[in-house]
Amino acid sequence: MKRTLYLIPMAVAAFFPAACRHNSGIDASKFTVEIVAGIRHIANKSPQLKDAPPVTLQLIGKIGELEGREDKDILYDPVDAARLPNGDILVLEGNGSAVKRFNKDHHFLSSFGRKGAGPGDFASPYLLRLDGERKKLYVADGRRISRLSPEGSFIGSFMPRSGPGGSSISDQYQTSGLALLSGSRVILPSNAAAWDGSGGPRFLLSIYNEAGEIIRSFGNAERYDDLAMQLNANVVYFSTDGDDNTCVSFAFQNRIDKYSSDGTLVYSSSRHLPYEIKTEMRLLLFRSGSVERKFPWPSVTSVSKGCFVDRDNRLWVLTFLKQPDESGRFDDEKDMARCYEFEVFDADGILQFVVPCPNVGISRFSIYDDRMYIIDSKRESCVYEFKIAGKI
Repeated sequence: MKRTLYLIPMAVAAFFPAACRHNSGIDASKFTVEIVAGIRHIANKSPQLKDAPPVTLQLIGKIGELEGREDKDILYDPVDAARLPNGDILVLEGNGSAVKRFNKDHHFLSSFGRKGAGPGDFASPYLLRLDGERKKLYVADGRRISRLSPEGSFIGSFMPRSGPGGSSISDQYQTSGLALLSGSRVILPSNAAAWDGSGGPRFLLSIYNEAGEIIRSFGNAERYDDLAMQLNANVVYFSTDGDDNTCVSFAFQNRIDKYSSDGTLVYSSSRHLPYEIKTEMRLLLFRSGSVERKFPWPSVTSVSKGCFVDRDNRLWVLTFLKQPDESGRFDDEKDMARCYEFEVFDADGILQFVVPCPNVGISRFSIYDDRMYIIDSKRESCVYEFKIAGKI
C-alpha cells in the first residue's frame, strides 16, 4: 500500500481545496497529512484558531418546563428538534409519541402523532430530520421510518433492514442516526447481520429510497472478532451537507470520515484527545434474581456524542473531555463545559476551532440556520435554543 506523508505548507493548496476557496490561512504545523491509497488521513494536533473561536453560543430560550402548569408547557421525553424556514420549532417526544410545534418565541402552536402502529402513529420515536427544502419531516421510530408534512400529514413509511437485536449495544448501533440526501433518499446504519467472518466488506451505512430498498452501502467498519465489540466500536453519528457528502463521527474511535455522494471516502481525520483510546473485552457480572453470571462485554472509550453539518459545510462534533461513569453520566461534575466541547472541522477535515459546551444537560443536538438546539431529555426534559453568533 502506497503511503505519502505531507508535512509542509505547499501541500495545503493541492489537498485542501476548501481552505483555498475561502482564502483562509492554514497553519500546516498544527496537523499532519498522510496519503494512503489516495485517501487523506489527517491528524490534527491543535485547532487552527486556538485562542479566539470566531463564534459563541448565545442562549435564546428554553422549551419545556418540568413543572409546567399546562400540558402544552411540558415535554414528555424530548429526543430531537428541528427548525422550519419561518422559525417555528418542531420537537419530537419519545415517550409522548408526538411532534409538538412552537413558534420562534417558544409559544406552543400545535401537535400531531399518538402512540400506535398506524399511519402517522409513533411507537418509540427517537430522531427527526427535515429534508433540504424543509417540506418533509422524517421520523425514525423503532424499526420504521415515516415521512410526514410539517403539519403532520402522513406521506409514507418503510421498514429498513435491521441487524441483531436484544441488547443495549445493538440498540445503540441501530438507532445512532438518520440523515437525508437529495431525491428523498435516507441514510441509516447498515444491517450488521451482513457482517460475516469471510473477510468481505463490512459497511457502516446504507442509503434507502422511498420504497425502503437499499440503493448503496458504504463506509468501512473497523474489524473485531467479537460481534458485540464489532457493533459497539462502530457506533457512528452522521450528517450530510448541501452537496450530498456524508460526514461520520465515531462514538468510540478517534475517527471522523467524510464520504462523497457516491460513497467514496474523501478523508479520515483524527484529533488530539486528553485520554487514551481503549477497546477491550472485560468480564462483567450480570444478576437475574438470585442468579449471577459473568459474561465478556465490550469496554470502550467514549469519544463523541453527536455531529451535525452547519450551513457553511462545517462539521460540529460534540467531543468528550473526560470519561463518564458506566451509566454514561457525570454525577460528580456540575459544569458540563468540563465534560464536553464542540469541535468544529472545515470541509477538508481540518480542526478549525473549539466552542465550549454550555452548562446544560445534553442528550443530542442539531443545527439549523444559525441556531443550535440542545436536547436535554434527562435533567430538565427540555430543548434549549442557542444562537450561533459570529462568523458562521
